[in-house]
Amino acid sequence: MKFFRLVPFFLLMAGCSSVSVIDEKENASLAPRVRPVALYVRPFAVASKADFQVAPATLGEDVRSKVGQLILDGVLSRGNDLVASTGILKAGDPAPEKGLLLEGVVLFANQGSRALRLGIGFGLGRSRLETAVKIYNLEASRKKPWITCRTTGGSNHEPGLVTSLIMPVPITLPVLAGAVAGGAMSTISIGDKGVTQDSKRTGRVIAAVLHDHLVMRGLIRRKAWPKRSGLLALPPLPTSALVPATKTD
Repeated sequence: MKFFRLVPFFLLMAGCSSVSVIDEKENASLAPRVRPVALYVRPFAVASKADFQVAPATLGEDVRSKVGQLILDGVLSRGNDLVASTGILKAGDPAPEKGLLLEGVVLFANQGSRALRLGIGFGLGRSRLETAVKIYNLEASRKKPWITCRTTGGSNHEPGLVTSLIMPVPITLPVLAGAVAGGAMSTISIGDKGVTQDSKRTGRVIAAVLHDHLVMRGLIRRKAWPKRSGLLALPPLPTSALVPATKTD
């Protein structure tokens, strides 16, 4: 019975929107040896050959700059806590001599369909955002990046309002009630999920990736786990959790 009560939870977890890190590379010879004094971030630009299909929310809005600014906002929201004192470095401004510099471009952006996400879901109308990222340790090199990676993600395959209220088999009344309630609550936010949320989440994930590299080098204390492709953004299970418990008197 306990297993069935968890079904709605796992269904929501499996379909929730997310951003993953792929193609991650590190040049260990350029890694910092002490905690960085600062993190500088340039607003993300849209690559010249990017597949960019995002309509402006308001007349005359420069949506390309807006997406880049939203990614920057996501980095800024976590950078101070996870990395170091974080600030904006405008395009064209020279890089400082010390600290880290984060730059990136948008490779792909598609806003999808809000109506399909809200009504049907399960991948129909989903949004998608992909970026390429470079992180420099300015004390080691201003031309060769310390870390490079790509991010990919979006609203994925969560159910919409109609499908969240349909159960394939009648298992138990509590399960049905939980699924309906959970589906209704999650659907409230599904319509608002799109490139705006993808952009902010992408920035937060990038900050977590940088944080992870600094933690692995013993330069800062662990506060977050980034989500890499195919993995959940969760800490590893302790060894004791993998060994069957034994009964003691």
